[in-house]
Amino acid sequence: MKTVFFVRHGETEFNREKRLQGWIDSPLSETGLEQGRIVAEALKPFGLKTAWVSPLGRARQTAGIIQEVTGIEIETDDYLREVSFGDFEGNTLPELDRLYPNQWEARQADKWNYRPPNGESNKDAVPRAQKIVDRIERVLDDEPLLIVAHFAINRILLALLAGIEPDMLVQMNVPHDVIYRARNENCAWRIEYLMARESEEGFQKGWLLQPKPENLPMGA
Repeated sequence: MKTVFFVRHGETEFNREKRLQGWIDSPLSETGLEQGRIVAEALKPFGLKTAWVSPLGRARQTAGIIQEVTGIEIETDDYLREVSFGDFEGNTLPELDRLYPNQWEARQADKWNYRPPNGESNKDAVPRAQKIVDRIERVLDDEPLLIVAHFAINRILLALLAGIEPDMLVQMNVPHDVIYRARNENCAWRIEYLMARESEEGFQKGWLLQPKPENLPMGA
């Protein structure tokens, strides 16, 4: 059956500092490097040969760790860039409150449609995500595929595959050390997740939800 694995990059220095990233970049932290190794080991049993990877450095760095462990071939795809935070990028929430009063609150109130200055809304990223989904549907056979990308774009891809509505999509959590798997069963995509640190427990049906209240920037 058609099977796609989804991995988010490991924790970055900006993640540690709680800075929004979007299209700007930051290297993996020591924790992020460890997460990459743990995810790579968890992926080894699945015989993956090909990975489509975001061109942003943090995703390529994570994919490189996976490649060292599994020997997977890497292909970058610009459509897998993270959703852009525009002028918000590089800032912490306190800095945003000072520079753009009330804008983070506006974004939290409508995560699907809100567009940061010079950035993208989640909805804006759907057309390029759809191009990835179309490619999956067109070219993928029974050989599994790995996608290494980002928090927001991964959950948009999962939602497009599985028909998850926007109000549920924006609640989905995509931690650094969790592997999502989408499998096409009887012409319908089913979503599962694996806690990489507890891979012996196996995949669980469904997806993780963000903790509430959501008080940290997560789109990176």
